[in-house]
This record gives sequence, structure tokens and C-alpha cells, in this order.
Amino acid sequence: MERLINIFDKIAYTALIGMLFIVVSSVIGRVIFDVTGGVVNLLIPGAIELASYALVIMVFASLPRAAISGLVSVDLVIGSLPATVRRTLERIWDLLLAAFACVVGWLFSHQTLTMFARGDKSQDLGIPLYTIYAVLTVCSICIALTGIWLALRPRRPEVSDS
Repeated sequence: MERLINIFDKIAYTALIGMLFIVVSSVIGRVIFDVTGGVVNLLIPGAIELASYALVIMVFASLPRAAISGLVSVDLVIGSLPATVRRTLERIWDLLLAAFACVVGWLFSHQTLTMFARGDKSQDLGIPLYTIYAVLTVCSICIALTGIWLALRPRRPEVSDS
């Protein structure tokens, strides 16, 4: 499972680097465009579209690692509970995350098939939208698998702070 999560880490890093490149080059291109009075046009067509798709892919691809590292919990409440209750709540949370990711993945898969059947493309660049939804479907499946893996893996006993 760690290998699969590492693959999605690389997908998230690639999407982040791509998004940063697009944003920085768009800003520089806009400055050059303005300074030259529009004579030199280095603007990337569809930059906003590319950046938004890179952002959504980055977020979904990074969620499996975020689930391992620990999502949000309220330590004020959770910290006062016995260790066995905390571990049980963590397992329940992991299973709920897996169930939610399954539902989201199912919805994305239906959207992928719909976009493929209709031949929908993005507005500026004409990217087939089913490819974006297919990537998000695969990311959702990985998030669900991560949640199940986290819920089923053995937990080490916690060391008390006192």
C-alpha cells in the first residue's frame, strides 16, 4: 500500500509543480505583455483552466498521504479518552473516510462515463473532460483503499504523556 501511496505522492508533486509553472509563467507573460504594450505575447492559452485542473488533481492525489499523516482531530476531546477508545475512533474515522471516498469515486466514475459518451471538452483547450474525471476516480479509489488499509492495520499501543 505504501508503494501505491508513493505513486500518488508523485502525481500530487507533479501536479503542484505544473500548477506553479503555469502560474509563474502566466504572471511573467502578463508583465512582459503589459511592458511591451502587447507586442510580445507569451501568455499561455488556457492557463486558468490548466491551473484549476492541476489543483484538483493535486488535492485528490495528496489525500492518501494526508490520511496516513492524520487528518483533523480535536485533541482537546480525543486526548482525554482512553487509548482503546481513541484507537477505535480512529478506525471508525478511517472506515468513514473509505466509505466517503467510495461514494465520491462512484460519482466520479459515472461522470467520467457521461463525459465520455457526450464527448465533452474543456472550454479553452478542448481537453476531453472524461480524462480529468477518470484521474479523480482513480484518486478516490486510492483514498478508499488507504482508509480501509488504515482501519485494518494493527496499531501500536500509545505511550502516555504523563
